Amino acid sequence: MKFLSDKDALKQLAKRVVVLRDEYNMSQADLAYEAEIDLSTLSRLERGILNVTYTTLYKIAKAFKIPIKDLLDF
Repeated sequence: MKFLSDKDALKQLAKRVVVLRDEYNMSQADLAYEAEIDLSTLSRLERGILNVTYTTLYKIAKAFKIPIKDLLDF
């Protein structure tokens, strides 16, 4: 199994969140509100420049009503 570099993993997570947000027809503000995180945190995550905590990932997955493993499915 080949692992991504840290930078590539962050970029893949960023893409996954954007895709899910589009599928759920949510704006960044909508998702930030539902996940109870700062809009700036979400923006940095979606640009692939923020290494988020497990808690933040959990909140985002919960906002999408999906298991956290599905958020990391890339």
